[in-house]
Amino acid sequence: MEHYTILNENVHQFPVVIDLPHSGVFVPLDIRSRLLDNACLSNTDWFLPELYDFLPAMGCTTIINHLSRYVVDVNRPVGGARSGDYRNTVVYQENTQGSPLYFPPLNEKEINQRVIQYYQPYHQALEKLLREKLQVYPSVLLLDLHSFFLDFVEGGSQDVYLSNRCGVTSSEQTLQQLHKGFTAQGYSVIDNAIMGGHVIHHYRNIFQERFEGILIELRYTKYIENRYFGEEELTDRNEMLFQSAKQKLKDVFMRLPYFRK
Repeated sequence: MEHYTILNENVHQFPVVIDLPHSGVFVPLDIRSRLLDNACLSNTDWFLPELYDFLPAMGCTTIINHLSRYVVDVNRPVGGARSGDYRNTVVYQENTQGSPLYFPPLNEKEINQRVIQYYQPYHQALEKLLREKLQVYPSVLLLDLHSFFLDFVEGGSQDVYLSNRCGVTSSEQTLQQLHKGFTAQGYSVIDNAIMGGHVIHHYRNIFQERFEGILIELRYTKYIENRYFGEEELTDRNEMLFQSAKQKLKDVFMRLPYFRK
C-alpha cells in the first residue's frame, strides 16, 4: 500500500500544493512490535485531513502522509541527527515529551531502512507535484499544515504560528496576507517565532523564487477541544468547535491571491 495519498494530482486549478506531513497515525506492525508497551505516540497533528478537507474539495492538489511521525518524520532533514530531541531527528527514539519509545534503542541500520522505505518516496512524490505545478504556473505556493498543544516559545500563547523562516521561503506580502486572514477570523497570530521545518526550506532551495512555502501551526484548543492536553493519543473531538474552525480556515485561505481564478 501507499503510505500517502495524493488528491487532485493532475488537477491544476490553483498554483497551490497542500502538505500534511504529521497527520498520519499508521504504524506498520514490524515497527509497532518494537515499541515499548507503554509508548505514547502523542503530539500528532490530529484530524487535519478532515479539518482541511475543503481544500482538495475545491480542487487543491494535496498530499497526505498516512504514516505516524513516529515511523519517520518527513519534515526533518534526512542528514540530521539520529538521536536526541525530536525537533532535530528524522526517526525519534523518544516521544515529544521525552519518554522513551524503544529498548534497546534503534540502530543505524533500522533508521536508514525507514528513510529508504518511507521518507524518500514521500519527498519524491511531493517534489514531483511541485515540478508539475511549475510547468503550468510561473510560481507555486506550498502550505505546510500542522497543529500543536505545547507552546513553542516561553510565554507564547498565540492560536496560530506562521513561518516563512524570516522571509527566506516566501515573500512578506504572502505571509502578511495569511496573518491578516487569521486575525480577521479572531485568531491571535505570531510570525516566525519558530523557523518551520525541513519541507519549506528544502523546496525553496530547489525551486528558488518560483516557490513560496509557509508553515502554519494551529493550536489544538482552537479546533479539537478547549481543554488541557497532555501526553495522550486522541480519538475524539468537539464537533461543533471543529466545524466552526473549518469554516474560519476556509475564509482565511480564500483571501490569498493564489486561490483567485
